[in-house]
Amino acid sequence: MRQFSSRTRMHGYASRRPHRTSMWDATPQDLRVMADLTEQLGAPPVSPMMQYCGPRAHHLAQLARNAGDWGRLLRALACRYPRLPEGSHVASDGTELESNPERIVWETLRRLQPNNLDLCCHPFLEERRFLRSDFGICAPGDDTPLVYLEVMGMLGSDRECQTDVEEHSLERLALKERWFSEPDRPLLRIIWLDMMAHPDWLAAICEEAFQAAYARMTMRARARR
Repeated sequence: MRQFSSRTRMHGYASRRPHRTSMWDATPQDLRVMADLTEQLGAPPVSPMMQYCGPRAHHLAQLARNAGDWGRLLRALACRYPRLPEGSHVASDGTELESNPERIVWETLRRLQPNNLDLCCHPFLEERRFLRSDFGICAPGDDTPLVYLEVMGMLGSDRECQTDVEEHSLERLALKERWFSEPDRPLLRIIWLDMMAHPDWLAAICEEAFQAAYARMTMRARARR
């Protein structure tokens, strides 16, 4: 029988392990976390989400700070898990969206959508007004949403801004919030980046939005009687 030294056995084991050239390459644990999130969300998570994913994503949050490191991570993820949904603004149902965070929310909405409610993309708050929201939940055959959803894909619910672009997005949200605060307006639900980082939390917010829309639709039907 051929004998192998412990050194030979260890060398053979090491050669089968994923090769990392530096601390800025993804670990197998990083890829597993990313794969789990992608499966649960129906779309790959975006890099700013990592800061909200807790201790398991500590190294991912470091990689997310540099576009080159994050790009290598995504390529490694595609090689390790080729059957995962790919990064794209086009959802699995063919809907074209404007950003990856929008797609993440849309995939969850579509998965949870009840048969007696419709979804619409980018509805205007009023005719001939420039303000619009990201998504709307409507009664069947009605283009006017019962509940509007705003996707804040750059900021967490703490509303802390670090760039001018983030401040601008928060200013536009404030305009919309003022519009919705007027009497007899539809409901608004805001989905922040930290909510997207936790699929169960995101699903709960979407479920609540559907329930609120259904309640408003029922109230309208009773008022017509």
